[in-house]
Amino acid sequence: MSYDTEHVRNPGGAPERITGIPTFTELLANVDLASLYTDIYLSTATTGPELAETADVSKKTAYEYLRKLERAGLVSETGDSDGTRSYEATAFEMTFTVSDVEVSITPELVVVIAHADEFPVIERVLEERGLVTFALAYDLVVAHSEGNVTVRQLATLTDLSSGTAYDIVEAIYEIADLGDDDAGPTTYSPNDVADEPTDLLEELTDE
Repeated sequence: MSYDTEHVRNPGGAPERITGIPTFTELLANVDLASLYTDIYLSTATTGPELAETADVSKKTAYEYLRKLERAGLVSETGDSDGTRSYEATAFEMTFTVSDVEVSITPELVVVIAHADEFPVIERVLEERGLVTFALAYDLVVAHSEGNVTVRQLATLTDLSSGTAYDIVEAIYEIADLGDDDAGPTTYSPNDVADEPTDLLEELTDE
């Protein structure tokens, strides 16, 4: 059986109860929770004791976070060895619309947010400009690593200062391991870049 209603499109079976949204949204605000999820996401599998050992929170809190992620369906148990459970992260994508702007949240974005304590620019952009601007900046940094966007263009499209734009590029390059091993983000002076089309964001979306 399939469904086609205003809010649900063909899930391919009976609707299931959604329980993980509060935990999902907490991933975007709680750096420690995001960091724990990231540790699991970036590993093939990991155990509770290993997570508790490497987490920046107490062992008790680490296990509480692990149970919360498991209940929300964001991590799942993959088996146990010698009585120790192993876990892996569940891939997800949540899309929502804010003022006619569609935003998709993925594990890759959570991985970056989990590094907010190491890179103050991440926390600053999230607090001052919000998640939509941060998600757009992330996408543009990826485009920059592919040679499609300059730092100056990124600053213009996100309405960030040139200094903040460069800092966010530098941070995401390091976190996501973008670009060549021996090359970081490139800076540009006004003379380095031709006049940019006013509909650059539309052009990028259409590609």
